[in-house]
Amino acid sequence: MELIQEYLALVTDVVSPKEFTEKTYFADFSKEHNRKVTRMRKIATEIEQKYPELKSEFCKMLSHENAGVRIWVAHHVLEVMNCDKAYRKAALKEIRNQARTDKTANGFCEKVWLKEWYKSHPKDRWI
Repeated sequence: MELIQEYLALVTDVVSPKEFTEKTYFADFSKEHNRKVTRMRKIATEIEQKYPELKSEFCKMLSHENAGVRIWVAHHVLEVMNCDKAYRKAALKEIRNQARTDKTANGFCEKVWLKEWYKSHPKDRWI
């Protein structure tokens, strides 16, 4: 459970970062952001490989109230975990929803990600 709490703390900070001054923003923000994202992926991988009993709890974050949390969890469920069809379907639904409704660069990136995902996972189009 500690891993899930750590993941949630990291992802929450990634989607709602603390304020940075203009001077420190470019120097520190991207390094810190990338460090947190890398750790999030490692946590998801660690759950998959060492603590599969935590997968269900991890996947429950696909229903988190924060869309930013849901999208990160969705990607990690699909990219580093071997989950059952229901969780994969929920993860894909979240990514599809973001691709369809988010009119920012993030939404565009989700569209591109889906297109590439379907090339290597064509059966996922139908779940």
